[in-house]
Amino acid sequence: MDFQKRNLIELYKMSGEELNHYYRMLRKYEYDNNIPLKSSKIKKRIYFLTKLMLKIDRITVGRKLIIYDDKRGDFKNINQGKIYAASHVGRYDAESSMEAIDEQVYAVMGDPGATYKTLINFDGFFLEDMLGRVCCDTGYQELENMKKLKLGEKIPDDDYNLIKEIKEDRHICEETCIKRLKNHDNILIYPEGAWNITAKLTQPLFTGTARMAIKGDGLIMPIGIVRDNKVYTVNMGEPISVKGADAENKKDVQDITNELHEKINSLKGEIIFDDKRPVLKRDDFGTPEENLRAFIDDIMSETTNDYTEDVIEGSRFFDKDAPENVAFPERMYKYKVLKK
Repeated sequence: MDFQKRNLIELYKMSGEELNHYYRMLRKYEYDNNIPLKSSKIKKRIYFLTKLMLKIDRITVGRKLIIYDDKRGDFKNINQGKIYAASHVGRYDAESSMEAIDEQVYAVMGDPGATYKTLINFDGFFLEDMLGRVCCDTGYQELENMKKLKLGEKIPDDDYNLIKEIKEDRHICEETCIKRLKNHDNILIYPEGAWNITAKLTQPLFTGTARMAIKGDGLIMPIGIVRDNKVYTVNMGEPISVKGADAENKKDVQDITNELHEKINSLKGEIIFDDKRPVLKRDDFGTPEENLRAFIDDIMSETTNDYTEDVIEGSRFFDKDAPENVAFPERMYKYKVLKK
């Protein structure tokens, strides 16, 4: 592959689109040439600084963290890679997860373009140089062209090549996570793929978490998070073993994904239905539609980097077998407009 690394001055002259392309090509270059991953030893040694910075950030933005329970037991210190799979509930669920986990993790970060100029961007410096991350572009900007492709329509060559490049980037991200797990490193991921702005406890999950755990011989550590304005309550669950499962067997992968989904739902349910939670009067509620709209508006009030409701709708997992999609056939295939 004809790839040339750029210096900082050259990078700072690049546009956002050019930077995204450059870093996708950098990840591909490192993957194709089997360049060893950077060691996590230093990051693990300075985790006490990482945790301090997370705490300072939490206090600065006025966010509150409540650790409801931690059921990991001795598995927290086991000499095995772990995937912490958390529910996706809003802007600060990543920071809340990291602080509650209380050990170094590599956070899977989709569409990290806004953090590439790390010298002036704290998020980029923190995630890249202190905590650690695995990056990929999700391709949400190309959703319309992806829809056309799924319908068999032709799109411009430049758009087709970009979609192909992004799909390869996602594959490289998954393979990198597998390598990390085999190195006994930890991964933090949000298998819903997008913030949950639905009325459901948890949205359907992508199957990548299960597949990576199987291939990387890792444990899955479910995390349920409930957000009440800027109060994030985290419930850490018991690990899910994938021993004996086959990553090429779709049933094995789906069964593990279903188990993870159920556990995250249960962890969130423990928080929501706790007897100690305050009881609200019926008069304090609006209609279901009003309540959902207020819930969504509250979450979206903290959004950054053009993360809109349309982006969320396009990047979440679409379950064609979900009751609402079976009941309303026009939703069965979200990329297809049914003709009369």
